[in-house]
Amino acid sequence: MPRQDGDSGKGKSSGGSGKGKSSRGGGGGGGASSSPTTLPCALKLLAPEALAAAIIGKQGSVIAAIRTNCQARLALTEYGEVYPSTECRVLTAQASTEEQLNNVVGQILEKLEELVSQSNVAETCGVSGELKLKALVPRAAVGGVIGKSGESVKALRESSGAKISIGEPAASGPSADQTVSVTGDAEALEKVLAEVNKQIQALNGESWFSAWVMNPGVQQAGNSAFGANQSYLGSGGWAAQSPGVDLMIRTALNLPPYVMEDSRGFALSCHVPNSLVGGLIGRGGSGTKEIQSMTGTKIGIREIPDDNDNRSLNITGPLANSCAAYMLMMKRYLDAEAQQASW
Repeated sequence: MPRQDGDSGKGKSSGGSGKGKSSRGGGGGGGASSSPTTLPCALKLLAPEALAAAIIGKQGSVIAAIRTNCQARLALTEYGEVYPSTECRVLTAQASTEEQLNNVVGQILEKLEELVSQSNVAETCGVSGELKLKALVPRAAVGGVIGKSGESVKALRESSGAKISIGEPAASGPSADQTVSVTGDAEALEKVLAEVNKQIQALNGESWFSAWVMNPGVQQAGNSAFGANQSYLGSGGWAAQSPGVDLMIRTALNLPPYVMEDSRGFALSCHVPNSLVGGLIGRGGSGTKEIQSMTGTKIGIREIPDDNDNRSLNITGPLANSCAAYMLMMKRYLDAEAQQASW
């Protein structure tokens, strides 16, 4: 197995080889300074499958055009990866300015208008003149939308003519998602979402913001949240028979929010044999590129001075993302090891 080497951010762990280390970025030794893949401004919307398909377009043509026209990054969760208690995929838009995100919203509303005029999607997307759209908003920003004693949201309802409802936060902490549901004509939705966008971007310098951007908070369609007497991977899933996975998930769920939301990032590293590096990286780097894309982390494999037999595998990013990337890389490690043994 790979030899871990790191520290907990508070000094090296004692012990011989095989003891692990994980260093808090912001410290020395190559820690990540912040989430490596986020732009300054971000906005999340919930897209029912029909709207998601319209946003993607034939062979990705529509989403590519929106990216170009608005100078923004757009990412949709995969088919079947939905926000809990909905059938909606999560669309995360990132840009350099608040205005660019407003432009993204405008183009999505155009697709929404086209969709409701051509398809029977009244339940999920509304009808002409009465569109429906939901945003995912960090709890700290929702306070700005509501205002003191609800005055701001009341004024916004009156000035826009939109119906606005706000869901309960998914968890504690400033980055916990809340749904802001808006119903009205396109102009009303655009006005409300511009205010939502403004309140979110007012917080984009907060320590938790990058982690919020990178975490879509989705689950596989048909799977409920981690409820009592249910497997974390669905009925009959491997987690039901694995105390280690159960421990891992319960630990993550019980951590205070500031641990997962620390914007400085974390670093994990271990030593891997030179002979397995090709299998870890994949053809043309496809293996590490795929995992980086899935997890929003940076993965590097470097030479180790005075060690001709091993290399250093380094993963940096938000804590949960880095742990996920490490597990995926360990799968590639074991697969490469098994393949080598069969030669």
